[in-house]
Amino acid sequence: MTKKPSLEKRSVGRAGAVGLTRERVVEAAIALIDDEGIVGFSVRALARRLNVYPAALYWHVGGAKSDLLAEISGALIASLMTPSDLPDDWRDTIRLLFRRFRARVHEHPRAAPLLGPHIRSNGAPNAPWVEIILTALTQAGFEDQALIDAFNSVVGALEGYITMELAADGATEGSEWIETFNAGLDALDPAQFPLVTRHLPQMYNRSFVMRWKSGNVAPLGDGYNFLIETLILGLEAQAKRGRNRELDAATPTADG
Repeated sequence: MTKKPSLEKRSVGRAGAVGLTRERVVEAAIALIDDEGIVGFSVRALARRLNVYPAALYWHVGGAKSDLLAEISGALIASLMTPSDLPDDWRDTIRLLFRRFRARVHEHPRAAPLLGPHIRSNGAPNAPWVEIILTALTQAGFEDQALIDAFNSVVGALEGYITMELAADGATEGSEWIETFNAGLDALDPAQFPLVTRHLPQMYNRSFVMRWKSGNVAPLGDGYNFLIETLILGLEAQAKRGRNRELDAATPTADG
């Protein structure tokens, strides 16, 4: 009964002696992922890098590895924008947020796989940019459930594209895997896949699915900008549709 608290006390004391903080743990974790990727990341490896016991890390980032991964995910994007950054036009707010987000994640491409599955459990640190998105969408005319639906659409587009862009493993040039990949594309029958074969030269390593290079080597920026403008047009159309429904509901009918 006395050993476990004793071990924890020694771990915490060691952490305090080297000035361990939540921010330092997260910073070191991101650096470890930058160096080793998600595959090479572990709590033990991070503890070795910080020269502390693994138990000491959990005193700063929660009681499980998932808590640590959520902290990493939140740290990548928590300070993207502040209220003082808000443009006058909500559309420009969306554009600015998307571009800053992509630039930030491209600084740490190996951490991109964390964004989808681990952002879900890190609510409070993400509150600043969540507030900014909600502000922009409220300015656009969304409210109640439509506001939440619009918010989910924005965040899904924001994280989904970047996660996919940086998901490719980046196979080695001239490797057997790439030769097999290319051979499969070369063997496609134009009669069966007329559009794929016609546009393949433009799509090869410049589009999702038809590529083997990661987005940190072959970025897909044009498609990202297209996504931003398409999303804004869609939000405008949905907000207008909502306003029209409200007007229709408020307009007296001939029978009324």
